Amino acid sequence: MDAVGSLLRWRRLPALVELVSIGIGYGLYSLVRLLAPHRVVASYAHAHAVLDVEKALGMFHEVPLNTFLIKHEWLVVFSSYWYATAHFVVTPLVLAWLWRHRAWAYSMMRSAIVIATVGALVVYATWPLAPPRFVVPGVTDTVMENPVVWAKQGAASFVNEYAAMPSLHVGWAIWCAVAVVAVVHSPWRHLAWLYPLTTTLVVSATANHYFLDAVGGTVFVAVPLWLCGLRARHLWRADALVPEPRGEVALVSAA
Repeated sequence: MDAVGSLLRWRRLPALVELVSIGIGYGLYSLVRLLAPHRVVASYAHAHAVLDVEKALGMFHEVPLNTFLIKHEWLVVFSSYWYATAHFVVTPLVLAWLWRHRAWAYSMMRSAIVIATVGALVVYATWPLAPPRFVVPGVTDTVMENPVVWAKQGAASFVNEYAAMPSLHVGWAIWCAVAVVAVVHSPWRHLAWLYPLTTTLVVSATANHYFLDAVGGTVFVAVPLWLCGLRARHLWRADALVPEPRGEVALVSAA
């Protein structure tokens, strides 16, 4: 697997080149996602299949979460801001921090999130999924209803509303937590897991994603991280992932 990881991890580039390439890549990702066919009938059929699976596994908790959320105005505002901003602010900041302060881990982490995002885009284009706000009776999309973040009219014109699986809100949040936990030696580093946990609760409570979408987001990030060379022990041993003298990341195959 080390050979595969070496192939997938392209080298760290100058800051401007990284910034421009990531910006162009995200622009293309957004455009392709927006222009993907909105197959409404199929997306509703897939949604009912997801609900059946969640109910069978005892994971269908979106309704009580949403009910609890809408009873607390401050939580509605918090969740709306979190959903609309954290996804687009925290991830670039973590990328920039890695490039500047953990250069030896940057190529692995950057390559993993790029691969995860491209993989998710394939699913969005081929397996549309209507979110809970369209399918589950009695839930309220608090993000779209909250004018402090979204305009009530026209917001749907800028997103593909049938691309719920996997949840990259959750996937990217997990990637951010992994980035911190894997390269920081402080025992406090595990507090970073609160970010994906909070994000999972937010995307589910606001009726924008199913819990299975969060599972999907986790898988779509975990697999590229593993392929790029990250192993489970790197997340639990503070001395496991360290830079080599030449500045490259030391990745040892799992025992």
